Amino acid sequence: MRHSSRLTKQIYRSLFLSLQADAKKFPGGITALAGVLGMNPTTLANHLNPDHEALPPSFSVLLEIIIHCQAKATIFSLAYLIGQATIDVDLSLEQTEPKCQVKTFLSLVASTSTLLKEGSDAAQDFHFDASERQKLRPLLLHLMQITTQLYNSFNE
Repeated sequence: MRHSSRLTKQIYRSLFLSLQADAKKFPGGITALAGVLGMNPTTLANHLNPDHEALPPSFSVLLEIIIHCQAKATIFSLAYLIGQATIDVDLSLEQTEPKCQVKTFLSLVASTSTLLKEGSDAAQDFHFDASERQKLRPLLLHLMQITTQLYNSFNE
């Protein structure tokens, strides 16, 4: 798919809206972020605005914005473009020591057991109602987070 750089902001509007929102959340907003990036505030605002005809920001500026703003909404939007999803995992908790890996593994086993029990109980009628889904969602998320932490610790 070939298109003008100016059309990029319209085609991927949701991504640019996320990027713009993340930039606005930076302490001091887009003006302060522009100062950190060494850019003119109006220029940066125009680059981020999907309704403005200015070109989108360069890849290096995009990376700097993501890093400085901890732009989770932007990353989520990027992942969504390729059919992926992101989850929050506190990477500062990861330990590569064998004892920590074993503790994380045992935590994973316990979380899996809890999820299987709750899920099996809820699935007896072959349907998850709203209250059952509400109960299972945090268990699933916790299981994914622990799995990711353990997986990442094995890769270090």
